[in-house]
Amino acid sequence: MRIQGKDCTLTVARDGEFIPIPYSEETVRQTSKGYSLPSCIGQRNRDKTIVTGKKIEGCFTTRLEHSNIVSLFLLFFYLNQSFDIYADRGFEKIIYKNINTCGFEFRGDNGEAFKLRVDVKENEDSFTDSWPLTIPDLSWIRQRTYFYDGKSVCCDLKTLPLVYRFELTASFNEKIKYQIKLYFPLSSEHHPVNDRIEKLSIVIDQKDGITLELYDLVPSGGLCDINCSDTVLCNQLFDVTGIIVFTVRNEKEFTQIVL
Repeated sequence: MRIQGKDCTLTVARDGEFIPIPYSEETVRQTSKGYSLPSCIGQRNRDKTIVTGKKIEGCFTTRLEHSNIVSLFLLFFYLNQSFDIYADRGFEKIIYKNINTCGFEFRGDNGEAFKLRVDVKENEDSFTDSWPLTIPDLSWIRQRTYFYDGKSVCCDLKTLPLVYRFELTASFNEKIKYQIKLYFPLSSEHHPVNDRIEKLSIVIDQKDGITLELYDLVPSGGLCDINCSDTVLCNQLFDVTGIIVFTVRNEKEFTQIVL
């Protein structure tokens, strides 16, 4: 990413590993926290806000590549382990220390790169710091990007003709909740219509053997359709009540992450 002609970088660091990522947007900031004092009755004074401190919140979005996909999914596996974000915005270099993820959105549009948005929050040990002089080079080096094929989705062992978009969202608050929304041409023969799905598989990359499997999907609400002249496009939201399995299996590597 370039801002005012300068390369900007965003790097996730955990357990001594630095993961430079290609990001399309980033909103991680320190925002004010406090309480409001209402104006006095009969007075023209405005409400006043008493600032008691700062909190770290926001998100960052990246496309998925060979060099970052496993490390990013591990953030969702080790929810209780904090990580750091090194942000070089050109006009400032700042480190957000000891933060956690509070959710994510993993989405794919047919023919486009997979995108992952990671939501972050602070904890009692979070703080900001400036970059040390001994920091290594965190320049991002382009790697092979993974692209979504809408014909690579399998539902209960049957390959669907086309799922032109999907959105997998997660919320890690008091309870962990996963939902996925599928977008597809309406067809009672080939696509789920308000039916429970035992297993949904999405191929992320055939060459590297990367897949995502979701188990026990329960419809949430009815189908939403858009009337078109030649076909009917619709989407269906599902609650993921089972596990989610991210797998990398090839000649050089076998990694499996169960969420």
